[in-house]
Amino acid sequence: GFWSLGGFIGGGIGGPVIQRLGAEGHAIFASAVSLAIVLVAMQYLISEPAHHEDDGPKPHYAWPKAPIVYILGLMALFSMVPEGAVPDWAALYLSKELGSSLSVSGLAFAFFAGTMAVMRFAGDGVRNRFGAVATMRWSAFIAAGGMLAGGMAPNDWFAIAAFAIAGLGIANTVPIAFSAAGNLPGFSAGAAISVVTMMGYSGILLAPSAIGFVAEHIGFRITYIVLAGALVMVGLAASQVASADRAKTPS
Repeated sequence: GFWSLGGFIGGGIGGPVIQRLGAEGHAIFASAVSLAIVLVAMQYLISEPAHHEDDGPKPHYAWPKAPIVYILGLMALFSMVPEGAVPDWAALYLSKELGSSLSVSGLAFAFFAGTMAVMRFAGDGVRNRFGAVATMRWSAFIAAGGMLAGGMAPNDWFAIAAFAIAGLGIANTVPIAFSAAGNLPGFSAGAAISVVTMMGYSGILLAPSAIGFVAEHIGFRITYIVLAGALVMVGLAASQVASADRAKTPS
């Protein structure tokens, strides 16, 4: 939630700051603000004693064999690739293909991150009320609708509104997938979550270069429409996250 809130603030003021100070001035300004926050936060960090492992045999790690772990990983991947496509490329899409100004083009990510922040802070309440499966299904379909509308947008402000709707939907897809992995019966929570998070975050790693390469050849519009299809697949597979509603019990 706070990551998305930071994206909203940074995306909202980033464009005007770049327009006023230039790219180099913006980089210095952002670095100075980040450094100041870190220096203030350092004194509040919670310390813990050093962990000393015993001299016994080290456990051997093995990849989970059940397909459900990898299905959840693919759901996280198909959610995080579209999530990464907006911060990385939406501003360029608005400026190059929709004729948006520099200060306005940054608002696509700002509003996307802002709606994500709101929904992520409210996410547990929504999931507790409607259940993980229904929340995942409707979240993915809403995100797909917003991404599709963004790709078909006739102007920049329509695209900004569409990406804001996508942020509302995509906010809870990854947290629910991670929660489902941590509550899978018969699995170590750490082992299942590590696989799902690895697969999911590889989307953030691969998305910038892959989307840039594809968009160079077919354009951003079709790229965002294809990403909407990936989110539809997440919605259709929503029944796989039923374990997110289970309370983890000691094995």
